[in-house]
Amino acid sequence: MDMLKEFGMEMAHSVSTPIGEEWNGESESNAELLPAAGSGETPTITKFQSLIGGLLWVARCTRPDIAFAVHKASRRTHCPTIADWKLAKRILRYLSGTKSLSLLMGGDWSEVCDGRLHHYGWDGHGLDLQEAGRRGVIHDDTAASVIGQEILGIRELLGELEVACVQPFELRVDNQAALKQLEGEEASSKAKHIDVRIKFVVHYTKKGVLKPQYWESERMPADVFAKVLAVPRLHKLRTLVGLH
Repeated sequence: MDMLKEFGMEMAHSVSTPIGEEWNGESESNAELLPAAGSGETPTITKFQSLIGGLLWVARCTRPDIAFAVHKASRRTHCPTIADWKLAKRILRYLSGTKSLSLLMGGDWSEVCDGRLHHYGWDGHGLDLQEAGRRGVIHDDTAASVIGQEILGIRELLGELEVACVQPFELRVDNQAALKQLEGEEASSKAKHIDVRIKFVVHYTKKGVLKPQYWESERMPADVFAKVLAVPRLHKLRTLVGLH
């Protein structure tokens, strides 16, 4: 891997996860910053930014399992800390040890003679990597409404491409209170602001387009984009998102 060579990590020992549990609720106060300039192998802001740029490309294109770790490392690219640099290098070590993993894709260009259409696809779940970021504090039912919007957008796109879709689309939620809101039950006076945001989800649920369902947290493949995971769960979820 060119990135390993570029940052002098060809012989580095691999790790089993891209991010460690110490990043659960880590403190950012009094963190030591990377120097703006240096010589030799001294880590600098420029080197960090170069490494993060490469990792962002890898996470976006072929390795969704590092998306959350890269997000954590890239929050302060203008003033990165030593901890950020160590995390970025840890991600590289993880990639070094999992080079055999691949995101399966395929296509058949102009295979359909009628209209010279082509087919393509990838093996896995249609999870949105762009959501591996920070949105501030967000309620579970509000998050579900955001995903509901994306589902409806995908539905419209597939309709324009004349791709038949089986309805209703399942909207899987791991919070029972949020599920009740999405199923159209009356909102409490303390949740009126949330109720306004999810009215359209309730509308499409009643129309039979969306179907909110309870889904245990242990079965949520999207957790790979949002949480620090232990080895067994990481291995399970990266398979679910298409990495084999």
